[in-house]
Amino acid sequence: MPEFRKKLTAREIERGAIHWEASQDADVKAVIPASLVFNMILGDQEIANLSVEWEKHSLFVGEAITLAAVDSEIVLSNVRERGSVVNCQIFAPQEKMVIRKRLSHQEHSGRYLKWFAREDELYNRLFSLKEGFEIEVGGKRMKGRAPDFEKRKLMVGDLLRVFSPGDDLLIKWKAQEIPVLLIKRDDPADKAQLDGTTPLRSLVTRLLARPLGEFNEGEVKGLIVLLEENKKLWERIVTMQEENRRLKEQVNMLESLFEQFTSNSFFNSKKEFELWVAAHINMFEKGLRVIHRNYSVTLSNERRRRIDLLCQDRKGVLVVVQILYSPEPAQINEALDLLEHLRANTGSFGSELTSGQFKSADLRGMIIANYERTDLVEHCLQKQVKLCLVKSGCLIDVLE
Repeated sequence: MPEFRKKLTAREIERGAIHWEASQDADVKAVIPASLVFNMILGDQEIANLSVEWEKHSLFVGEAITLAAVDSEIVLSNVRERGSVVNCQIFAPQEKMVIRKRLSHQEHSGRYLKWFAREDELYNRLFSLKEGFEIEVGGKRMKGRAPDFEKRKLMVGDLLRVFSPGDDLLIKWKAQEIPVLLIKRDDPADKAQLDGTTPLRSLVTRLLARPLGEFNEGEVKGLIVLLEENKKLWERIVTMQEENRRLKEQVNMLESLFEQFTSNSFFNSKKEFELWVAAHINMFEKGLRVIHRNYSVTLSNERRRRIDLLCQDRKGVLVVVQILYSPEPAQINEALDLLEHLRANTGSFGSELTSGQFKSADLRGMIIANYERTDLVEHCLQKQVKLCLVKSGCLIDVLE
């Protein structure tokens, strides 16, 4: 699909018009319909009867341009299914980009943010120039991981739990020496135009600004009616906000009860849990094949450690699976130390497995646990170890 891109200058924003060089006429003509006038779709609005001044290499759009930030990129493309219609998108500079989204139950549980295919370009622009960034939530920071554009997922970690499912979030960059991605609740106070009573309150304010002696009897009665209506609207808003707060509390309580009811209620011992995991390994990742169980390796300090399940995935990559039953900090550290050692010695480990015939080029780690711990989740996310949490033998959360 042909398209024309350019960055908006302060002059273009002031005048509400787009300008280009004569050498770019061909690019613009590939997008603009060959008709005297055409319509433009910009966001949720359609601007009718636009016309190009080819001699001046200019297109006047109007107010939609004047609201943009300097250096925003404007993209024009042709809507083929609609003859005389041009699609327009305006993207703010990366440091001024703000993404609004609603946190889902799945995102809250998995501690990640996800987006749709139609938002790919938006998130690509948000992260196009940022490397080695940090994530800030509620005044706390953690090292950020590059988003997975294939799965359209950004891992946030346990900091995301300060929010509740259904919360509206703001995602934007914070001006710091080290890039900081700020994630916070979308404060309704920041959205003055989203309040349905704003026009009414504005009208009342203007009326009250007039001297009382200028009002006739009819205007006074009208003002009283407006004030009464305004009061009723505010009462409805307060009632709805309170009801929304109560519903969120009930949802959180139900989730907590469900968590308590399901956790650890299916397995009575570590052996029982290990047997179940080995028998259902494909529930955690399709195509996994168990090669060894309880395979013993020697660490650099000459201590022996056991690999619960040594598997191979569809691509032939070795997958070391450690099974943790009601894990304690010491167990978590031992499992992660083992995975780090094997990653650092992948070649020699593969040679040992095949009696020197082959060397492994890659190795992945996976931890399967029946109980969720904050430190376990954070360590796995930081060390890029796949974590699978089993609840009641039927509900599985996968974090990677």
